[in-house]
Amino acid sequence: MPLMDLANFKTRVIGCSAVMAIGQVISNAIANPATQAAAGIIGGPIALGGVSILAAIAGSIAETMAADELANRMTERLSKNPRILDNHDLIKAAGEAIGYILREVAKSDRLIAIAETKNLPYPETALSQLAEKTPEYWLDINTNTADLSRGLNISEDQLTKIFSADAEEFDRVTGLTTADWATFLNEFARREGKSFDAEIVEFVADKLYATFPKAYRQVLKLDAAKGGEKFAEMLLNLHQIALAELKDLGLQNGEILQKLEAVATGQQICQVMGKLESIEIGIRSDLGQIKTSLERFVDTSAPRLPLPYECETIIQDRTQDFTGRQFVFESIIEFLQKNPKGYFVLEADPGVGKSSIMAKLVLLMKRRCVVHFNSQSQGTVKAKQFLENACTQLIQGFKLDYPKLPENATTDGNFLSRLLGEVSAKLGGKKLVCVVDALDEVDRSDHGRGSNVLYLPDALPDNVYFIVSKRPESLPLPNHQVFDLMQYSAESLADVKLYIDKRTSNSASIQNWINRQNLQREQFVAAVAEKSQNNFMYLRYVLNDIDSGKYSDVNLQDLPRELEGYYDKHWARMEMAVKDKELRRRKLKVIYLLTKTRKPVSCDILADFAEEDALDLQEVLDDWEQFLRRSSDTPPDYSIYHASFQRFLHRKDVVQRAGVSLRDIETAISDNLWEDLYGDG
Repeated sequence: MPLMDLANFKTRVIGCSAVMAIGQVISNAIANPATQAAAGIIGGPIALGGVSILAAIAGSIAETMAADELANRMTERLSKNPRILDNHDLIKAAGEAIGYILREVAKSDRLIAIAETKNLPYPETALSQLAEKTPEYWLDINTNTADLSRGLNISEDQLTKIFSADAEEFDRVTGLTTADWATFLNEFARREGKSFDAEIVEFVADKLYATFPKAYRQVLKLDAAKGGEKFAEMLLNLHQIALAELKDLGLQNGEILQKLEAVATGQQICQVMGKLESIEIGIRSDLGQIKTSLERFVDTSAPRLPLPYECETIIQDRTQDFTGRQFVFESIIEFLQKNPKGYFVLEADPGVGKSSIMAKLVLLMKRRCVVHFNSQSQGTVKAKQFLENACTQLIQGFKLDYPKLPENATTDGNFLSRLLGEVSAKLGGKKLVCVVDALDEVDRSDHGRGSNVLYLPDALPDNVYFIVSKRPESLPLPNHQVFDLMQYSAESLADVKLYIDKRTSNSASIQNWINRQNLQREQFVAAVAEKSQNNFMYLRYVLNDIDSGKYSDVNLQDLPRELEGYYDKHWARMEMAVKDKELRRRKLKVIYLLTKTRKPVSCDILADFAEEDALDLQEVLDDWEQFLRRSSDTPPDYSIYHASFQRFLHRKDVVQRAGVSLRDIETAISDNLWEDLYGDG
C-alpha cells in the first residue's frame, strides 16, 4: 500500500471514529433518560432514535436544514478538523479496537477450520502477534501526506445509525469497505514480516468491516466505566468541537442546546458512556439468547421492512429501560417452533407492559417483521390504517409487483390475504411474523358484520404468524393461542424489582430520596414493587416523579397504590392547586377534548375550538404533562399518552368531580364539525 493510501486510510478511520464517538455522546445525552440523570441534565427525552435525534437538532438550526444535510455537514466538519488528526487518544482508541478484533478473530473456530483445511501453519499466532502491535503501528502511520479534501463517504443510512441511541443500530455502522480493511491487513502483515492466505485475509477483513464500530464503542465504554483515565478528555474535546460546529451552523438556543451544553466535564462524559454500558449489559445478558433464537426464524441478510415513522417513535419510546420479560419471549419462540402458522395473543391489563414487549420483539427480530401499533391517542384505530400499513410493508419489503395499492386494498382483508400468500411462497423456509399491538383500541364501528378485528384473515398461509396484544376482553379473532401475562405474577414481580433497582442505580435523585427517609434500597424496591402490582406504567410515573423532585414531600408509606391510585393522587393535587371550581371546570374541558381527538393537536387549535385563552390552556397541558405525548414539532402537538389515563378520565366519579359534561363536549364537537380532528376520517 503506497504511503499516500495508507495515510488516507488512517485519516478515514480516524474521521469515522470521531464521528462515531461524538454521535454516541450526543444521541445518548439527548435520548437516554438514565444518562441524562447521571450527567445532571434536567428534563425528559426530547428525541428518540437516530432519525429523530438528527431531525430534532436540524429543526433547531436557524436554517431549518434537513436532518441528512445537518449530518453530512457535521461529518465533513468533524472529519476534516485538524485537531482530530493530532488527537493521540482518538488514534489510540481506534488502534485498540482494531487490536481487539484481531485477538477475537485469532481465537475463532472459523479461522482454525480454514487453517486446518488448507494445512496452514498457525495463523492464529501470527494474528495475535499483530494484535499486540496494532496500537503502536497505528500511531506510527504518518498522516502528513493525507488528502484532507477527500470525504468520508458515509451514507445517510449510516449517519442515522451513528446518531442513534440504539446500540444495535450503532453496531451496524460500516464506514469502510472490506477491500479497505483487506489492503490494510496485508500491508500491516508485510511490515511485520508476515503474510496470510487470501481466504484468511478475506475472513479477517469481513470481521473488521462488520465489528469495528462495536469494538470501538466497547473500548470507549470500558474506559468510561473505569473512570475515563485515557479517553474521557478525548471525548470531551470531540464534544466541544461538535458543539462549536453546531452553534456555527445555527444552533443558538432551545432545550437541545441546554442539554448538550450540560455535558461539560470529562466526568460527565464518562457517566454518559458508562451508565449506558450498565444498562446494555443488563439487557443483553437477559435477552442475548432470545435474540439469537428469534433471528434464526427470519432472513437477517435481507433489508428490514419499511416501518412508518410513527412505529419507530413508539418502538424507541416503549423500549427505553426495557427489563426482563424473558419468559414471554420464550413462549413466543416455542409457539413459532411448534406451529406451522397461526395467531399468538398476548393478553394483559393496561399498563402491564404489552406495548413494550411488542416493541422489544420488533428490535429482537431486527425489524424483519410487519409492524403496526394501534393507538387511540394518535388516532391509529381504523382497520384501513392497519391494512394500508401492513400491505405497504409487504409490497416494499418483499418487492412484490404492485406499483400502488389497489382501490379495494383497505376495504376488507382480501388483498392482505393475497399478499401474505405471495410472501409465504418466497420465504424459503424462513418465517414471516406480523406484530400488531393493542387490538382493544381498534374502532370497529366500520367493520362488516361477523368480521374479525382489523379484518385479520381466518386462514394463514404456511410460515406466516401474527403476534398480537390486547386487554382481557372478548374480540372477534381467528383461532388463536392466548398467553395470559396476568398468570405470571412471580416472573413479573422479579422483572419489576429488577426495573426499580436499575432505575435507582441510574438516578442520584432517587437514591437521595431513599437516604433522606433512612431506607435501605431493598426496602424501597420491595415496597414500590408491591404498590405497583406489577404495573410498569405505574413505575414509570412514580419513579419519574421521585426523580424530578415532585414527591419530595411524600414518604414511602404515602406513595400511591396501583395505577388508578396514582391518577387519583395527581387529580387530588390538581384540585388543591386550583380553588376556583369554574376555572378548573373550564380548564379540564380541554383535557376531555384531548381524549376525543383522533390525532395529536396543538395548543392553539385546542384553545380555538374550546374558546378558551391559550395561556390558560397551556397551564392545563403543563399540569398533566406526564400523561401527554408531546411531539418535537414547533409548536408541539399533544395527545393522551396511554389509554389507561383516558379510561380514568371517563370514570363516572372522576367525571362528576371534574364538573364536566361529556354530553356537552360531544355536542360541541358535532356542532363545530371539526371533522379533521374528531371525525371518522
